[in-house]
Amino acid sequence: MSSKILEDIFQISTNPQNIPKGYYLVNFAEQGNAQTLDINNTDSALIYQLTENESLEQPFSYLNECFLRCQRQKRLNKNNSELDVVFKEIDRLVIGYGLVAFQIQEFALNGNITTYIAHILHRFDSYSDFLSQIIQRAIIEDSLADLLNSFFPNILQYIHRPNALFDLNDSVNYNNTLSVFELFVNFKQVASIFTTIDGFLPHHELLANEYEKKTILGPILTLSPLNINVALKNYGEVLERSTTHTNMIHESLQAEHKVVLDRLFFICDKIIRGSVESRTDMVSYWGQIVNKNHLRRADHAAQNKLASNAFMSNITLILTKFSQPFLDVSFNKIDKIDVNFFNTLNLFIDLSNETRLNSDFKEADKFYDDHRNDVKPNFISDCFFLTLTYLHYGIGGTLLYDEKITPQIKRIKEEIEKVKTFAASNSLLSSFVDAKLKQLEKTLSYTKALKDALKGFFSNKSLQLEVFDFICGASTFLLRVIDPNHDFPFKTIELPLIPDQVGVENVDNADYLRIHAPVPFKYYPEFVVEGPINYSLYISHYGNSPIFRNPRLQSFVELGTTILRCPELVSNPHLKGKLVQLFSVGSMPLTDNSPGFMMNIFEENSLVNKNLLYALLDFYVIVEKTGSSSQFYDKFNSRYSISIILEEMYNKIPSYKNQLIWQSQNNPDFFIRFIARMLNDLTFLLDEGLSNLSEVHTLGNQLNDPNSINQPEDATDESANDMQSRYQAAQRQAKSSCGLAAKSMTLFELYTKDISQCFVTAEVVDRLASMLNYNLESLVGPKCGNLRVKDPEQYSFNPKELLKALCSVYINLANEDNFIKAVARDSRSFNVDFFKRAIDILGRRTGLVSDEFCTKLFEFVDKAEKTRKEEEEEDMEYEDAPDEFLDPLMYTIMKDPVTLPTSKVNIDRSTIKAHLLSDSTDPFNRSPLRLEQVIPNEELKQLITEWKASKKSQK
Repeated sequence: MSSKILEDIFQISTNPQNIPKGYYLVNFAEQGNAQTLDINNTDSALIYQLTENESLEQPFSYLNECFLRCQRQKRLNKNNSELDVVFKEIDRLVIGYGLVAFQIQEFALNGNITTYIAHILHRFDSYSDFLSQIIQRAIIEDSLADLLNSFFPNILQYIHRPNALFDLNDSVNYNNTLSVFELFVNFKQVASIFTTIDGFLPHHELLANEYEKKTILGPILTLSPLNINVALKNYGEVLERSTTHTNMIHESLQAEHKVVLDRLFFICDKIIRGSVESRTDMVSYWGQIVNKNHLRRADHAAQNKLASNAFMSNITLILTKFSQPFLDVSFNKIDKIDVNFFNTLNLFIDLSNETRLNSDFKEADKFYDDHRNDVKPNFISDCFFLTLTYLHYGIGGTLLYDEKITPQIKRIKEEIEKVKTFAASNSLLSSFVDAKLKQLEKTLSYTKALKDALKGFFSNKSLQLEVFDFICGASTFLLRVIDPNHDFPFKTIELPLIPDQVGVENVDNADYLRIHAPVPFKYYPEFVVEGPINYSLYISHYGNSPIFRNPRLQSFVELGTTILRCPELVSNPHLKGKLVQLFSVGSMPLTDNSPGFMMNIFEENSLVNKNLLYALLDFYVIVEKTGSSSQFYDKFNSRYSISIILEEMYNKIPSYKNQLIWQSQNNPDFFIRFIARMLNDLTFLLDEGLSNLSEVHTLGNQLNDPNSINQPEDATDESANDMQSRYQAAQRQAKSSCGLAAKSMTLFELYTKDISQCFVTAEVVDRLASMLNYNLESLVGPKCGNLRVKDPEQYSFNPKELLKALCSVYINLANEDNFIKAVARDSRSFNVDFFKRAIDILGRRTGLVSDEFCTKLFEFVDKAEKTRKEEEEEDMEYEDAPDEFLDPLMYTIMKDPVTLPTSKVNIDRSTIKAHLLSDSTDPFNRSPLRLEQVIPNEELKQLITEWKASKKSQK
């Protein structure tokens, strides 16, 4: 019976006359006598099969089948104790030779390790038990390292064989490959030394784009819908799809990707838990990758020379999963994250070229040298800061790539249309045009497929929710670092951290702020804040964004408010600009007209409620100077976002309206500085917007009527093309300026109603009056017809609403004498007829305002006209005033002359005060100047007073 079982297991026959189908002949003839197969010669038979039997083409598959048949026989003969010894011996031999097959490349006659692996990856289920036994034998025999160094480098070689693709398109191949990794690392002995496999930790000279191809974990970490081949296969074959069809593809890939990520996390988690060495090596591996890929956030980086979005995003998501346990809502382990992490040795993150939050490289390096901590950081700290790094360079690089290819699609479509237009008029070049068109359409298909894949990835709410939950946890930790005592969140943090520099623009006080910035936060790399802000702003534009109604969102809003409230924390104004842009998204009403998803936090969170308004008003002023070449235009975008937030808070949260009124009454210098900036912007934007609309009107008429274009007879099409370009540029600029101006005008209309006294101070009232008068003339004066454009809504231009808003400001300030006088003094634009025409348009023609509104406006202009006549008479009295009595900038008689300390120029206090609201320098020599440095000139003031008195007495 034993002989028959052995022959069945090994598929061997000793009788040349009777060889069953599929069996192999083994000749044991000795001196002409036949010998049956038994336990004593089984080893010899097996050795013969593997090393001498040329007809055995797949030796490892043969061993696996022998193993499986042995297990089946065990089950059939489970009550036969005599056969237990036989089965154990068979297992010993088969498993042993299976191990040897991976240790000695040429051991079997027709076998090699690559072939063995190919069979395993094609039919893993049938090999899994046998492979598991081989691993256990290697553990017992202390030959595990040899097995791993033979097995996994050959898997890498097999995956990258010629013409082979390893991605989600090949379900069997990638699933079985993951199963092999899972099987191995499930043995703790394997996991503990897995990182010692040749090729796990790469050579340092490996290029940024080679890690996913030349390291053991590289290929499996690229399994993602973001893989280019997967994107093309799923999204590129059909360009025109319904939204429903596209969403079905998204959902299918999202479900598959989630399973893959769970399996990748399982593999990495086993390695991390394997041993101290494997954990250190794993973190080092991830550190090397991200250090080589910092250019992923560069503007003009060569994408093909960097790691792929699939690879970097997967690692980001895996690290996020590792960070979840110590950033949960209880924050029981948050104190395990070392606030002085960057002071420690053996950092895996390269900070050599990283911009710091509010210090320079030299200062940061000196701090680290002076406060170096020799204690190695724990895994929690390593993991947390590595995740923050990947949030910026990993998934952060992916979203930046998305932002880059979106305009590319538009440009390619425009190019296709140009080629088609050219083809229609040039039939002789049809073959060339066809080739060009096919090339462009192929590029469009490729780019759109990548765009769709990115959209599917970022619309995966369950994955993105994990990322944003990490950001919320990280926000709490960063507040803990900012807190002078590092007690947050278990104790509240009080803001501001240092006294407000009222009357001093924080941007002009950079040295003071840097000196007083909290340690060690000021030395942290900028990406710890930039990564969370970039991601949150980007993901907020998705309909199913994880930010919406997220219970942990308040942590992020608290951090954002603190950064805006305390200018010493972050020196980069662009980061703050993105932050206010995100807050504006969170404040705008939702599609169902319910309050913005951040509004309840603005109202109910005590830290936010107490500090956000001041922070926004302060940043509105500071953003005037960002330090970049485009700062003049950057400020408008930030202020537009701030205006949205301020308007929503003013209208919907009573506490903010009360705070605004309190600031205007108790902190007038601070508030007037804010109003001055609003006035500067609105003056420029209205002028720019209306000028561009006039140009749109003129160029549009000329383009629609070619006969009206005055051009020489020999003029080429270039002049028409140039005009078209100018027309499009004017359209873009008009849309931008008018949209920004409309939002600023809304704030003026709101604020002048409740805090009128701040708008009529000497520093701003004349500029405000001039701005209103000038734009009233533009809207209703003799040239108002130049503003008529086709479809004004596309430019965010509603002339009647703008006119109503302007007139509302006049009415809101109608009881302020200073304002009435300022309006009357504006000899350039003040005209009673313009007010009458405005009343006619708003009242009789459109019915936009009530009779009461018209009456108030008429009464105001009547007062202003009477005042104008009185001022004219007074000006005639003083027309022969000596030059030394006149303000050098305004050319009016000074009321409160002061002397500037360096230029020694005499100027009226109100004039220099107004100038310093926008520019903290002496206007005559550009040297730094603060208001408290000016010197009152009492002697000159007395002379002016006496001269005026003498003129009155003469009259």
